[in-house]
Amino acid sequence: MSTRTQNDVVNLASKKHRQYWKIGSDVSEQTKSAQFVCGEWQKAVKNKFGERFSKEHSVGDGFKEKIDLIDLQDAVAYELKVSKNNTHFEFYRNIFKVAVHNKCGHCLKIKKLVFITPKEGADRLFTVYGNEVRALAEERHFIEVEIYDI
Repeated sequence: MSTRTQNDVVNLASKKHRQYWKIGSDVSEQTKSAQFVCGEWQKAVKNKFGERFSKEHSVGDGFKEKIDLIDLQDAVAYELKVSKNNTHFEFYRNIFKVAVHNKCGHCLKIKKLVFITPKEGADRLFTVYGNEVRALAEERHFIEVEIYDI
C-alpha cells in the first residue's frame, strides 16, 4: 500500500477542513458545512488521483450506507469526520460499514480503514476500548484501522 498516497489523501482532508470548516451551534448549518467539506475533499482527491478512487462507494446492494472514499488500487477506505463531536459513534459505525462491505461478496475486499477527524475527536478514540475494537477489526475481519487527526 502506498504511504505517499495515504498521506496525500489525509493532507487534502486537512487542507479542506482548515479552508471550509466553521464551528457553530446550528445543527442544520453544521450538517451542511460538514457535507460541503467532505465533498470538497472528495473532489480534490478525485482531481489528484482520478479513477483510482471511488467516492460515496456503496456498502452493498440494498444498503443506503456509503463509504466516503475507496482507493480501488490499494483497497483502502477513507472516512472523514469533520466535526469533533460524536467521533466515537462515527468511528465504530465506519468499522462496521467496511466489515459489512467485505462480507457482501464484493470483488474488492477492503484491507484498511483510514479514519480522519479533528484532533479532539481522535484523542477520544485512543482508549482501552478503542484499542480493543481496532484489534478485533484486524483479528476477526482482517481490516487494519488507522486514525489520523487533522
